[in-house]
Amino acid sequence: MPRPDFETALQFWIALLAERGLPQNVRWVFNEDFCRTLKGFAVRPRPVAEADRIVRFAFAHAVPSSPLAIVAYGEFDGEVITGLQGDVFSADEDVYHKDWDMYFDTIVTMSTASLLVHDDETWASLRKAEPMFLSEADYVFSVAGLERWYGPIP
Repeated sequence: MPRPDFETALQFWIALLAERGLPQNVRWVFNEDFCRTLKGFAVRPRPVAEADRIVRFAFAHAVPSSPLAIVAYGEFDGEVITGLQGDVFSADEDVYHKDWDMYFDTIVTMSTASLLVHDDETWASLRKAEPMFLSEADYVFSVAGLERWYGPIP
């Protein structure tokens, strides 16, 4: 069975968040929106409308023969920081929807020491000092990667 459309997958995700007692406001992030820190992760979400447009594009262009994962990375200000992963990595311990070949993971959240960044100066400083280690952030769709493969995202 093919994957559902994006809206169906999103509604399934929102219902799972509600079931787990998490906020149903989803804030999409991509590889470029993460920065590792010595104490966890910093996240700099892009504007909601832009992120929504990008995640729909990524979902539509995901390889059908590879599983997808929608993953909660943390919660800030009543929003669940969420990514669409093109590889499961460790996001396979919560819900697997076999008919869609999709994982939905509210368990794999980043460190509670995570930081939400809003300003350019802090973000640039964190990126400059970023330590390197393998993480969930390495498997989130990359905007640059999508554009490299498919051209500008409409």
